[in-house]
Amino acid sequence: MRMVRFTLYAVCSLALLGLGALFFLLKSHPVVQFPESLKPAPANGVKTLFLGTSSMAWTDGQSTWLVDGFFSRQPLSKVVFTRLTVNETQVGTVAAEMFKRLNMPSVLSGIVVAHSHYDHAMDAPFLAKKYGARLVGSESTMQIAKGQDLPATQIDVVPGGGQVKLGEFNIQLIQSAHAPTGFTGGFNIKPVFLPAHALQFKEGISYSFAVSHPSLGKGPFALIQPSAGYIDGQNKGIEVKHVFLGTGGLGKLSDAYIQSYWQEMVVTTGARHVYLIHWDDFTQPLINHGQLRGLKPMPKLLDDFPRSLELLKKFAERDGVNLHVLDAWQTINF
Repeated sequence: MRMVRFTLYAVCSLALLGLGALFFLLKSHPVVQFPESLKPAPANGVKTLFLGTSSMAWTDGQSTWLVDGFFSRQPLSKVVFTRLTVNETQVGTVAAEMFKRLNMPSVLSGIVVAHSHYDHAMDAPFLAKKYGARLVGSESTMQIAKGQDLPATQIDVVPGGGQVKLGEFNIQLIQSAHAPTGFTGGFNIKPVFLPAHALQFKEGISYSFAVSHPSLGKGPFALIQPSAGYIDGQNKGIEVKHVFLGTGGLGKLSDAYIQSYWQEMVVTTGARHVYLIHWDDFTQPLINHGQLRGLKPMPKLLDDFPRSLELLKKFAERDGVNLHVLDAWQTINF
């Protein structure tokens, strides 16, 4: 009997040590040497404000729209051990600061959702209801919106791609792919009611967004790739000056994959400026105790951002591309 108790204590102790080590690794952020900071550019009316992950607010001084708008950014302990819901206070605080920094009224013309994982889609229906936006995305995203009782009149489903006009902006939704990770795939086939576990938010369709505005010419001027995935040939015929390049999970993939990803998103489109997004640990808040927070890279257990950054720097230097790593609350003027 004594031996049995000893064995049970030993097993429990090892399990606790293993769990502690896992949490330590998930809370350990790598140190990164970033490229030179963005220099201020003259404001010509069109600008975007980066808000962590692939969340971005776009405005031309007349209307404002969002990519994703994931502002809850729940701590790791909640993501792992609890079911999630919208942190309405946190979301409202971040949104208020967003509108203030854009010098725009608290109204959204639309929210386009990259795919249906919680770190892209969970807060979007709440923001759409609060600020009067149309919610644009896949059938899987619509099921998340249904779970939050967003009126059907505010939901636009774009099954495999298409166009949406938000104010004077035109956004082309291009069917793309999620980075090939363990969280890829699946569809939400019934409403996702909150609270819900993070793994209940299935990917659905992943999109890229080509953004046009009449003040910046006829064709698109920017391409947003929220996830570090791609479909061969998805950008054929698309030429842009700016690419917002998602890197989440990229550091765990092969050099050959990263090279092909760069080729499809940057070389094929002829981009001259690349801004890295979705590189950050989205369990860290954007505002904490009233103070704006900068971003930290994902823990090395989930990604290896220093590695992918070094490779992307080499590609950028080779191809004559200006590479930038966006921090939260940075504005890019076009």
